[in-house]
Formats: sequence, structure tokens, C-alpha cells
Amino acid sequence: MNKVSKLKVTTLGDNLVYDEGHGQSGLSLLLELIDARGEPRKVIFDTGDNKEALMHNIKFLKLNLRDLDALVLSHGHRDHTTATVEVVKATGGIRVYGHPHTFIQRFFKRKGKRRGIGVPKGQGIAEIEKAGGQVVLSTKPAEIVPGLWTTGQIERKTFETVIDLPGGGKLVTEIDGKETEDQVLDDLAMWTDVKEVGPFVVTGCAHSGPINTLMQVKRLGSFEHISGLIGGTHMLWRSDDYVQRTIRELHKFGFAIISPCHCTGWKATTWFWQDFPNEFILNYCYRTIEAGKRPEQQVW
Repeated sequence: MNKVSKLKVTTLGDNLVYDEGHGQSGLSLLLELIDARGEPRKVIFDTGDNKEALMHNIKFLKLNLRDLDALVLSHGHRDHTTATVEVVKATGGIRVYGHPHTFIQRFFKRKGKRRGIGVPKGQGIAEIEKAGGQVVLSTKPAEIVPGLWTTGQIERKTFETVIDLPGGGKLVTEIDGKETEDQVLDDLAMWTDVKEVGPFVVTGCAHSGPINTLMQVKRLGSFEHISGLIGGTHMLWRSDDYVQRTIRELHKFGFAIISPCHCTGWKATTWFWQDFPNEFILNYCYRTIEAGKRPEQQVW
């Protein structure tokens, strides 16, 4: 497996914010790397749930999206896909990667009422293509740039469930006009192997479960351990026992860095900090994490 020689992950949008950043309940990450061929690359992973906030942060960071190589969508929920068209327009036209289910209709249902939670209106395939994007959808792992991959559809082999929702709510979708429970099969992550550091995994929400996700990366790359995990883990609304079981399993991967954010929830985040005191890095808008380096301020 080809290795990259450098990886830097910058949080463009997240629930937590410091300094000048505009926060939101969605997630967007910028991956900058020197790819397996020695070329500098930039990839955005997800586009958050507030286009004004995301574009403000991109402008504040003085990012030139004209040299963006690709955009990857972790799954088709609105808190990860709301500014896709705006990002594509700013690039002048790029490939947009995802799963075949990314753009299906999705709803949160409770007490007989449904609320749309899928890709927002105006951010669909037709609008992306009109903005200059080329949509690439596959269940298989995809190499985005040399040495940087998606997981493809993640195998689910552990105790992990898709999501626990408050008040008896559930996720549903429509297939051929028939309502069915949404297993969020489009959930995918990104991963790469960094020279002299090891494999890094970047998640959106990890609806497939962080353990399932990491196990898939280990299989794909024939890795013995995972050096870094950055992104959402969806511990929000989980029971204490579920979170603690997840943390116990995560210890088996041998992290050098772990930086949960977005849908992890504050309670679970504090437990991650307590259980990984040397590996934990608090994430927030404008936080930059570079593989093999530790930021001066890990928890603020």
C-alpha cells in the first residue's frame, strides 16, 4: 500500500468553536497531504449544515479552493452536505465522491411525524453537476488521490448499532415508495498511511460504528494498529455502558492521537479525554492536527 509523506487535518466546521470561527451542528474537514507520488493535495471531507458559517471559515482561513483535488461526502445527512454546491462552485469544478445511497430521501420519524434530514434541497446531484462537479458514487473503496482512500461501505460485525435517538424516534427512508428503516449504509470514512507515523482514519459520523470502521481500515490496509482517529463517533444519546464499551474496544487500536468531535457529545468527549489522557486532542473550528506532531494545546 502506497504511503503519503505528510497529512494535516483542519476543522472547517464543527459544533465547538474558539477564536474567530463560526460554529455549526455539522462537520467539515480539510485534509492536506503530500501524496504517494510526492504531490501536494487538498481534499474536503463533508460540507457541514450551515453554508454561511462554512464559507465564512474558509474565507477567514484564506483557503484557495481552486487547487482542491476532490470533495468526499461521508453520508447523506444534511449536517454533512449543506454547502456542497457552494464548495464545488468555488473550486471551478471537481469530483464529488460518495455512496450510491448518499442522495436518497431520509427522515427522522417520531410519533407519526416525519422531518427531512437528508441532503438539503438544492444540493443534489443535478445541482452539483450544474456547478461543475462530477459525482462518483460507489460501495467500493475509492482512491481519492494517490495514497488517500475511502473505506467504501463498511462491514458491520460488532455490537455497534446505527444510532440511538431520543423519545423513541427512528431513521427512515423510502425505497420504491415504501418506508423502511434507514441503516445509513452510505456511511464511509477516509484513511491513509503516513510514512514514519502510521495509518490515520477520518470519520464523518461513524454511523457504522467507530470499531467497525477501524476494523475495516485494518483489513483494507493490512494494518496491525491505527495511529490516529479524527472525527465524529456518534456517542451522542448513547447509554453510558455503550460509550464505555466503545472506549474499551478503542484501546485495542494503539492510537497515538484521538480527536473525537461533532456528534460525539460532550459527556462522551470528556470520557475520551479521561481514558486517553496522552492521546486526546480537543477538536474545534480551526483546529489543525498534523500526523506525527502534537499541538501545543491539546485540550483548549
